[in-house]
Amino acid sequence: MLKATLKIILTNWIHLVGFYAMTYVSLIFFKAIGIDSENDTWETILVLSPLTIPILFLVYGPLIIGGFYGVIISLDIMCFNFIKVKTWKVLMLEWILIIPFFINWAFENKYWLWLTLCLSFLITQFIRKKQIERLLRKADTVRFES
Repeated sequence: MLKATLKIILTNWIHLVGFYAMTYVSLIFFKAIGIDSENDTWETILVLSPLTIPILFLVYGPLIIGGFYGVIISLDIMCFNFIKVKTWKVLMLEWILIIPFFINWAFENKYWLWLTLCLSFLITQFIRKKQIERLLRKADTVRFES
């Protein structure tokens, strides 16, 4: 089961891809509805954002993304190895425990990207669910064949 748990933990890469895509879409959306910096032009958002979003992640990454992954990995290990609840319950528990921080930061800093990242996190959890269930079925098959 340890090998399966490691593979489950490795499915968390999908969150970074989701955050990247949602950040780009959100910047476009915020510009379209007028919730953006006056300094940002359409050219800046459409052309430079794909290059600057990774820098944003690197700047905020060590604290925020590190803490995010620390919580997720801890819950993955605990829930899939010891508690053994259904996959969707684990993923929803992770989402429910983490999004209050995102929502608080959105309103505290008036930085609405955090709200769209809540949606991204939910979507990527559903994507992870399919991957995790496939991994668990495969691990069960290997265990019963051994």
